[in-house]
Amino acid sequence: MSESDEHAFLSGRTIDLLSDMSQAGLYGFKESDRKKFDFTCNLVRDWSRLISGQTLWKHSEGIEKDLRILLADEESKVTLYVARDTMANRRVVQEIVDDTKKTPMRQRLNRLRTIWVTPDFDADRDEHREMISDMLKERLAKDLLLSVILGGVSARDFQEVVARSGIPGLNLALMRAIARDGFFNMPDLAKRLSLSPTTVRNRVHILAAAGLLDKPKMHAQMYEVSTKGKVILDICRSLALATEPQARLASELIYVLEILGFEFTDEPISFGLDSLVAPDEGPSPKGLFKDLVIQSVLATENFGIDWQGPFFELTDANSSLLSN
Repeated sequence: MSESDEHAFLSGRTIDLLSDMSQAGLYGFKESDRKKFDFTCNLVRDWSRLISGQTLWKHSEGIEKDLRILLADEESKVTLYVARDTMANRRVVQEIVDDTKKTPMRQRLNRLRTIWVTPDFDADRDEHREMISDMLKERLAKDLLLSVILGGVSARDFQEVVARSGIPGLNLALMRAIARDGFFNMPDLAKRLSLSPTTVRNRVHILAAAGLLDKPKMHAQMYEVSTKGKVILDICRSLALATEPQARLASELIYVLEILGFEFTDEPISFGLDSLVAPDEGPSPKGLFKDLVIQSVLATENFGIDWQGPFFELTDANSSLLSN
């Protein structure tokens, strides 16, 4: 059965967008063999996350087969269903979901994301392709990238990082030290950053309460940087590096920041402590962006951070040490 132009466009554009968004520097991308799926790829963020998907356009009788294949797959961490939005199609999908909830496979519904596409989409029209591309990009960014791959990170998490800690850049420096070299105890971490154990202990507890640090289940006295924390480190790494001569932020990262509620600006930024906006003043999206840049740069200057490679490529330092 030959696929329609719309079917081919939706499958190809979805995989292309996932590849394009990897240029934000927040995950690695590698397309995989399609096998029985319309598209499949690995998104690497601390570990390899296989994403597989099916596309439905003309042949509504194939919905049950598509969903059974997606739900039966044991390898994929996330499954996508890109489908034509009609009442008949929605009804069949809902019936299958309801039936699956009554079976042992109900847990796999948590992996399923459905993206509905307007039924009058015509792949032969340039304006239609552009509009559908924009819609897919937004849905993939919000429903897959931010909520799943990037651990549900939100603007509130960034506000905790830019909150005044007495020493500009301290929160980022603590998270970076733990992510790169692991956590042994408070005195050791304090010594590495040339700070007092009391200062470090207070900030570590605050970052842990905010969900930016986790305690490994088997080692309650140790800390590791959470997925959210590593996402923030990767974004701040890009912001710090973008202030260097001839450097610039990737457009894909700017898009992610806008989805998070920041407003990108290339206006000159003062890097003095007085330029930071107090948290209780409710900084504007542009102000919060500037604060994040300032904290990233001051973390670099005050703690000598060289940033090295992206944090999504790291496995947890504590886990690595404990496994030796």
